[in-house]
Amino acid sequence: MSHFTYINTPTELEEAAKQWGLSADLAVDLECENNLHHYGAYITLIQISNGIENWVVDVLTLKEIKPLIEVLENKSIQKVFHDVGFDFRILYEQFSCRPKNIFDTQIAALLLGKENIGLGALLEEYLSIHKEKKFQMADWTKRPISPAMLAYAVTDILYLLPLREILKKELQEKDRLSWAIEEFAMIENIEFTYTEQEFMDVRGVRDLSEQQLGIFKQLFFLRKQLAQEVDRPVHFVISTQKLKEFAVNPAINWSFVRSVHPIVRIKAKLFQEAVEKGKQEPVQLVKIKRKYSTVEEKEQFEKLYELQAKLAGKLKIKGHLIINKEQMNQIVFNNDCSCLRNWQKRLLEGEGFKCS
Repeated sequence: MSHFTYINTPTELEEAAKQWGLSADLAVDLECENNLHHYGAYITLIQISNGIENWVVDVLTLKEIKPLIEVLENKSIQKVFHDVGFDFRILYEQFSCRPKNIFDTQIAALLLGKENIGLGALLEEYLSIHKEKKFQMADWTKRPISPAMLAYAVTDILYLLPLREILKKELQEKDRLSWAIEEFAMIENIEFTYTEQEFMDVRGVRDLSEQQLGIFKQLFFLRKQLAQEVDRPVHFVISTQKLKEFAVNPAINWSFVRSVHPIVRIKAKLFQEAVEKGKQEPVQLVKIKRKYSTVEEKEQFEKLYELQAKLAGKLKIKGHLIINKEQMNQIVFNNDCSCLRNWQKRLLEGEGFKCS
């Protein structure tokens, strides 16, 4: 079992932050509740390693972690993460934190053409380390937290710094380190925001009639309200599939509905009221105007897709890394190549594509 320091008081956090501030680089990982056991998404633990010492910060207990946020935003310290997507969204949502000077081992692996980019797969490939999954679905909100769970949380940061060095060396050998540096710099400027699913985001709702959609909308928001009340994920209250079924065929008596959380039967009157309100307030679907490409624009798209496929095959990396659909749209429809990173532009221009 690896040694670590558990931090759950402001004094301990301030002392640890002083040590972190002296580091050139830190490995960072988060444990979160993400609508798995409870309502909502929020950080429970943040694990940190400087390669010698390890720390587990109990965010759920502390609530205020300003000294740690300052370290994450300190440009002189490189923070090594694996897959920043969700971590950065929840850090900004909860603490308005935008980490600076980052290295994402998942992005590095993508730029190297790796098919399996999960942390476990990379640790197996490069360091012959098997990553345990024992507590992958654990409830990280329980306190006191068990020593076994804390030890498990630490394992995700133990090897991030050595893994970064290996990936960095391989990127250099392939002359792709500058690509990664550009990607990391771009990530720092992305406005990561956490958004909950809206009723119109649910798959299949556009097939409902306007009245059915009105009912679904009311049931969707009532489910969310009650999920907060009982502190359970929304699907624990009623599954989304059942919600759609009730929008088409509402229950006659909600007091006897089965395979739902007891709160539904307790609040049967609210569900009946939601159905009636939905019937009176149908939702009209706004038709999305489809943009049709001209012959010239279609030819430009074809050329870009051909270049994408050619370079992806030559470099053995995913085509969307070379140029993605959003970038293609901006180039073709807006005649604007500013969306391309320098390394992408050089690759495309090397194949004869001219960026204005």
